[in-house]
Amino acid sequence: MKNFRLLYITLTFAVVTSCYQDDFLKDELLTNNSVDFLYSSSEGISNAVVGLYSLNREPYVRDWFNGAIPLILQAKSDIAAGVDGEISLFSNCFWGCGLDGDYGTEAAFGFFWGHNYKIIDITNSIIQGGDALVQAGNSSSELAVSLAEARTFRAHAYFTLYRMFQNIYVKMEPTTPETAFDRVSKKSSKDEIFNLIREDLKYASDNLSYTTSQFGRWNKGAVDHLRAKVEMWYGDDAIDDEGTTGYEAAAEIVDDILANGPYALVDPEQVFAGELMHSETLFAINFEKNTIGGGDWHQMNWQTVAHYSSEKGLKQSVENGGDGFGFISLNPYAVDLLNENPADKRIGNYYIFEYLYNDPATLPAGKNIGDPFDRYDRDDEDEFFEYYKTQAPGVIKFLDTNAEPTDRNHFKNIMIYRLAETYLLGAEAHFEEGNSAKALDYLNEVRTRAGIPAATTVSIETIFEERARELAFEGQRWYTLKRKGLLFDYLIDHMNSPLLNEYYENAHVNPVEVYEPHMVNLKIPQGVLDLLGEGYPQNTGY
Repeated sequence: MKNFRLLYITLTFAVVTSCYQDDFLKDELLTNNSVDFLYSSSEGISNAVVGLYSLNREPYVRDWFNGAIPLILQAKSDIAAGVDGEISLFSNCFWGCGLDGDYGTEAAFGFFWGHNYKIIDITNSIIQGGDALVQAGNSSSELAVSLAEARTFRAHAYFTLYRMFQNIYVKMEPTTPETAFDRVSKKSSKDEIFNLIREDLKYASDNLSYTTSQFGRWNKGAVDHLRAKVEMWYGDDAIDDEGTTGYEAAAEIVDDILANGPYALVDPEQVFAGELMHSETLFAINFEKNTIGGGDWHQMNWQTVAHYSSEKGLKQSVENGGDGFGFISLNPYAVDLLNENPADKRIGNYYIFEYLYNDPATLPAGKNIGDPFDRYDRDDEDEFFEYYKTQAPGVIKFLDTNAEPTDRNHFKNIMIYRLAETYLLGAEAHFEEGNSAKALDYLNEVRTRAGIPAATTVSIETIFEERARELAFEGQRWYTLKRKGLLFDYLIDHMNSPLLNEYYENAHVNPVEVYEPHMVNLKIPQGVLDLLGEGYPQNTGY
């Protein structure tokens, strides 16, 4: 009965911190594993860690907003055009900017807050139980690996929360019946948050290998890549008593990955092919059935490929990107960057720029099978919306080529971290440290692989432009611009498109006119604040 009571209260805490998600709370044990078994034996801890991989996948399989949860920050970035559906509401400041009640803030941002603190609470239990076993004399490498994976999940959750909200709190003790309803009234300092993240990731780096027996698990290369990303948030500031700067630490970590890891860039046509099991992948989330943490579908491709099949002469096909509904696409800024080099191999492998006529039964007069669909003009005031809905370049990084082309539900694994970003992190870190030659070398590794001319000079602008071409819609852009202090300026300069922004104003507001600098920190939902202690700080400006 004691075990059930602890599980019940733990699940209740998850409900409280995740904006009242009723489905999180079920009045039954969901597994034959008791709480005592999970957290007091090496085998139980291993099983609990496996469960973390499934929990980590939850944002992608939750069917809110037509499955758009994992694309929200992409929609709020400077390289996306929100066109239709719920996801576009985050692009146009109808949701997610803290204006006019803002259901999107309460529901979606409340989910982000609750989901990550749920991971933290479970990992706290795993880590406490594992540490107790270590202190009792268990020195097995299997236990060390399980603890390393759990600590990586905890570090990643805190890093995600900080990057989103900034005003967050550190909690290292698992929830118990006695502490389940304690209320936190004070945010943690940046140093307190990052010192814990560093400690967790250093432990993980020291106890994980570059290779794993199961694809989709954390490994040393992925952890070290994450460590480099963490240090970049300190930039020119010192991270230790020796005066090591964040950029210096990140550059050293990247150099070590590239020198000692078993990784290599692959051809552009291979990067997002199949199940992503190749030398460029550092960490991916499994959706393939019968694999660790796998077995569920997502709707990412349906969101990011145009609704071309609504036009005569076009039917859904793998060659045209499968089933798409045109909710969100690359915006003109991103498309124009890629079009600077028409031979860029990322066009056609990462992104689909042309949908080809393929339906003889409905083919319009004057068109031939295989001709590109080019009915609408992106820059025409009367045609731009239909262009974005049915013709705009799409993202095919999430396309499951084994799925029926009419099926919106895909089992394609999702890339989270890969070596191309490692090179671009290294380019930025070395550039900021004054080593332009090495920065240029790293930048050109990515450009050369894409089949475009090598750059002859390097700057933050050229690095960030290459990040836009290479990493669009992989979940990194919003965080990176925020870290560098460029998010507000880049959004004002080229968010969505001018015509789309004017179109949004007809229903609500023009986002360029209402977006303010404080909005780079997401608003903490009022439902979350109500459950925290009195005086817990809302982010400035809201």
